[in-house]
Amino acid sequence: MALIYLVKNLLTLELVPMLRKSLIIANAIMLLTACTLPFAKERHIVGALEQFETAYVQTYGDTVAAEDARDLFSEVLYRIETRYVDEVDTQKITNTAIEALQGAKGTDEVPVTAALNSVLKSLDPYSGYMSPESYQRYQDSLDGRFKGFGFRIEMRKEELTVITPMRGSAAEEAGIRPDDVISHVDGQPLKGFSLAEAVHILRGPEGTSAVLTIKRPSVREPFDLSVERRAINIIPVEYRVDGDVGYIRIETFNKNTTANVREALDFFEEKLGPRMCGLILDVRSNPGGLVTSAVQIADEFLEEGNIFSAINRGESFNAEDAHSGDRLMGLPIMVMVNKGSASAAEIVAGALKYKRRALLIGEQSYGKGTMQTLYDLDNGGGIRLTTGRFTVGGGASFNGSGLEPDIIDNKLENEDDLALVARAGKAMNCTMSLRTASTDSTPR
Repeated sequence: MALIYLVKNLLTLELVPMLRKSLIIANAIMLLTACTLPFAKERHIVGALEQFETAYVQTYGDTVAAEDARDLFSEVLYRIETRYVDEVDTQKITNTAIEALQGAKGTDEVPVTAALNSVLKSLDPYSGYMSPESYQRYQDSLDGRFKGFGFRIEMRKEELTVITPMRGSAAEEAGIRPDDVISHVDGQPLKGFSLAEAVHILRGPEGTSAVLTIKRPSVREPFDLSVERRAINIIPVEYRVDGDVGYIRIETFNKNTTANVREALDFFEEKLGPRMCGLILDVRSNPGGLVTSAVQIADEFLEEGNIFSAINRGESFNAEDAHSGDRLMGLPIMVMVNKGSASAAEIVAGALKYKRRALLIGEQSYGKGTMQTLYDLDNGGGIRLTTGRFTVGGGASFNGSGLEPDIIDNKLENEDDLALVARAGKAMNCTMSLRTASTDSTPR
């Protein structure tokens, strides 16, 4: 910005000879161009890019494609070098990229895609590269639009594991459950693939089906399920009045979640008014989503204080504090959590817990306390890069450990889900509807 300001002011210097003015402006523009090449003076980076390009030419013999691949690798390497949560070994990253380049020869995989997938996979399970097509689909999912089998998945110990099937999805209809491991797709094994690579294999045209091989903890032998790919309209929030309690279930944190939660609170105010006893906020099996949405929702119930802080390389680089104004004016809140509650769900639950605004009931949460940031790439794709580790509400980091519930409440085998909701309401000394209360049972 300073250089732009310099150029604009040089144009107003009427006493400077035209030739001199032109030279100065040209130099300023050159400096501006240099600012877009942040690695120009970093010898180890220049060396890494030259190694990558040379390896590409030696492997594929295509200098034009090698230059394009180098440009894309340079973008990604810049983000990793400057924004990744920990210090990185540039040479190790380059070696990983080159090895993947060479390994892609003779396959259908685009060489630079193989290289970037391998590099980001080597950093952590949550960082990843998305091709232009995959990146658009990911953006659509954040907008609440999605096409696929209809489950949320992650890599656990190099196995593709279901967090939860989406309500009303083909996956739910086919009988897929949380903690199912998808070991094969149409006979192709997924062991050793990154999450991004596995998702690419799962993708397909709407209306097509695939045979998923499932390993289920409670079943001795793997079995196959045929599941159809469908268009899914993700409904992030469900809510209802239950007795004198407001109940909100958040399925995911996308661009519509905050508005839906505010709509629910307006509904409770209209239907219950001063009779409202408390709120049950259900984030069970919620894998997370947009951090901005989580911050806005936590802020609905806090008068002040820290919601989250993010640490990058030992330094705090991002923090969000609550604004004055608790929508419930101090009424009790019970947050329902389980081992599938992760990421943004844990930000909301943890902020309310550590600010002593709510109690957590259920199981220990998953423990994904890292921030992923999306970066656009010039080819139309993007990367999802881990850029920070969270603390919430001024408490300790929950990464890898999860949040401990204040009230342990495990679902019994074949127990109606309403029973857990009933126990959450009872813990607040609130009155639930007859239907919900009648399902209540005591965990053993």
